[in-house]
Amino acid sequence: MPRYQVPSSAFQVSLDLARKVVAGSLQLPQAERALRDTYPEMSPRAAKGYIGAYVAMRRGAKSVATTIAANAWKLYLDDIAQDGASQLSVALDTFLAHIVYLQSKTKGPEAALHRVHDEFVEALKRVAIHETVFDNLDAAVQKSLKSSAEERRERLVNSNRRPETVVVLTRVFRRNPDVIAEVLLRAAGICEGCGQSAPFHRPDGRPYLEVHHRRRLADGGDDSVENTMALCPNCHREQHYGINGNISN
Repeated sequence: MPRYQVPSSAFQVSLDLARKVVAGSLQLPQAERALRDTYPEMSPRAAKGYIGAYVAMRRGAKSVATTIAANAWKLYLDDIAQDGASQLSVALDTFLAHIVYLQSKTKGPEAALHRVHDEFVEALKRVAIHETVFDNLDAAVQKSLKSSAEERRERLVNSNRRPETVVVLTRVFRRNPDVIAEVLLRAAGICEGCGQSAPFHRPDGRPYLEVHHRRRLADGGDDSVENTMALCPNCHREQHYGINGNISN
């Protein structure tokens, strides 16, 4: 007997039922039964997968075990994307975790799922504002400094006191806590830039210093004790923004 192929018409029905689960107007088992009532040949596992995948993405679940068709994922992500970059980012994390899980089971490339994921990563980039927003702020500050006091005061009077909220899309490194601990112990509360004591202490009594990479991780620098130093906030900011940056001693 040929394996049952879930028809594409079931994708929208699944989405409509899953929305109700997320909204709290329908329980997950009820939604699964309703889906199977509409498509009697669908297995309980498939029904659970088609309802559960959308719910999992909406709730930011760590993984989804049951797979569904690539076009169903696409339909669900299209729906979630309507609620903005933050919701889409959460959904994509769940979706990618599912792809990784599936690859570990099938040992295959799962190219169709990756294409859907890549498509919505690009969509996320279009609706999110990248970390260049900070560079833009600095450029705007420089422009403001060159304005006359009268022009600046006029803009301040007409400005919105509640700043716009934006989603910043960026990549961060998962740093080694042992490297940070070793460098802080080596510094013993003394800034390795200016040689002065840490400017203040944390609530638990530890002197406050920041661990800086001599060669940036983004430039291929190692996350190692040798490539890092403990700096006071002033010296650390100087490394990133001052004319005497890139301490090499």
